[in-house]
Amino acid sequence: MSAGWLLVLGSDAGSQAPIDATLAQLRELGPVQALTPARRSRDADGSGRWFTNRLVRLDSALGRDAMRARLQQIERGLGRSDARGDVLIDIDLLACGDGRAWQLDPHAAEKGEHQRPHVIALLREADITLSAPS
Repeated sequence: MSAGWLLVLGSDAGSQAPIDATLAQLRELGPVQALTPARRSRDADGSGRWFTNRLVRLDSALGRDAMRARLQQIERGLGRSDARGDVLIDIDLLACGDGRAWQLDPHAAEKGEHQRPHVIALLREADITLSAPS
């Protein structure tokens, strides 16, 4: 049985290349649908760094733990960060659902991912509301 996974892709690289490479890797796990275009915004941590973020849906038969492990593997394979501390690619598993109802992932809730300004903007743009994890 396939589940829908809501993912936030992020990169502070100066190009779209890491996000494009991530999308190609995700397609190996199942169909991927871009829910928003890539958006550039300043990091909310006060560092002044610019990030490119994109909200995507991935349909896959992988369960939550296997999905998290695979996403981490993709990050490592693409070079999650470099020696300077730049984030070349970050993949956040935000929610699981059927496309009509999305339930916030417990780990994302714990980290407050859904409350970050760039995530709020992406969710608003895609007209997605998240329900609390069970």
